[in-house]
Formats: sequence, structure tokens, C-alpha cells
Amino acid sequence: MPRVLTCIDPAPAADGTCQQTAWIDQGGIADMLPTHEQANAVGFAFFSTLVVVAFVARTFKPPRNF
Repeated sequence: MPRVLTCIDPAPAADGTCQQTAWIDQGGIADMLPTHEQANAVGFAFFSTLVVVAFVARTFKPPRNF
């Protein structure tokens, strides 16, 4: 994880200067990725929703009479 120098003043000055600074670990793109369990839950919810929408659309679709 990269470290960045960050201003930790309670009220930073208007000119951009800082009295107190600290090195903070900044997360990368890999830290935002979901865990395996979270990915499974989201995938299941997504595909379940698709199935429900397809079922409802097929059930309530008016028949075509030619």
C-alpha cells in the first residue's frame, strides 16, 4: 500500500498550509475488490433478479393474436 502525506489539522488554513501532518496508508484498487463471499452474494442476487424479471415479463406479457 502506498503511503501519502496528509494534513490532519482540525481546521486547515485557507492558504493550504498545515500545522500537523501524518503519513497515511492509502488503499489501492486491489483493496476495493470484494471478498469471495461478497462476490458470490452479489452474483447470486444479480442473476436471481434477472430470473425474476424474466419470469414476470413472460407471465404478464399479453398474448399476440394474429
